Amino acid sequence: MEKQKKIALINDMSCIGRCSLTAGIPIISACGFHCVPMPTGIFSAQSEFDGYVCADLTDKMQSFADHWKNIGVRFDAIYTGYLASKNQAETVKRFLIDFKKSDTFCIVDPVMGDNGEFYSGIDESFVEEMRFLCSMADIITPNVTEAEMIAGIDCTEAPYSTEHIKELLLKLRNLGTPRIVITGIESEDGQIGCAVYDSFTRKANMFFTPKSEGRFPGSGDVFAASLVSAVMSGKEFTEAVQIAMTFTCDCVEKTALSDEPRNFGLSFEPQIHKLIKILL
Repeated sequence: MEKQKKIALINDMSCIGRCSLTAGIPIISACGFHCVPMPTGIFSAQSEFDGYVCADLTDKMQSFADHWKNIGVRFDAIYTGYLASKNQAETVKRFLIDFKKSDTFCIVDPVMGDNGEFYSGIDESFVEEMRFLCSMADIITPNVTEAEMIAGIDCTEAPYSTEHIKELLLKLRNLGTPRIVITGIESEDGQIGCAVYDSFTRKANMFFTPKSEGRFPGSGDVFAASLVSAVMSGKEFTEAVQIAMTFTCDCVEKTALSDEPRNFGLSFEPQIHKLIKILL
């Protein structure tokens, strides 16, 4: 029997609201991988719920990593998401130095903001930390706002021109990250999609689909988790991006038809069989 691949997931856990680890663990596990979560914090509900409470686990993260190192754990892939502070970013740097071997795949989702603004608790001083983490990754998956922050250019509002996205890809390429995916690109003709650059083929592509109206919290986490699953299942990079995009769009459409409030996250569970069918 082929050895089951082990993937470390470094992200926060929201008990209510399917995002971060509560999206990543079920999606990646369902696709046949052994998930090893390192929670950066535990939230009673994701941050779009009023009155949420949080347990910060910054002071536990290094202890977790030290224990895993002592018992000889090795990872086939490492996927990092939301980090709440520079201290957490420093811990993740050490984690990558200790656990990212020559055959360990690393995907960094540089969660910092959206719609031209930083998320609560994140500011300009955090950007340089995230640039460094991105430089250690094999794939990064910023949204347009995060790509602009990392590239060091002024944040703009949608819709985005092709020229602007090309400029972002060129600047992000200078980080040394081999493969780049910019998500959440609203086009001038009203569609939404992503742009990709692969330094191995030196090719860039853009993929678009009709946009559902409104906001869908957690969609970036569902996209990143399905991308991790597709890449680790052996799919070629561009194909993996298209698989992740199609799955995420299916989840968005399902959620848009639901009566459940959007802050509960994407309804990915009824759709996950489609992703499994493609990958397994």
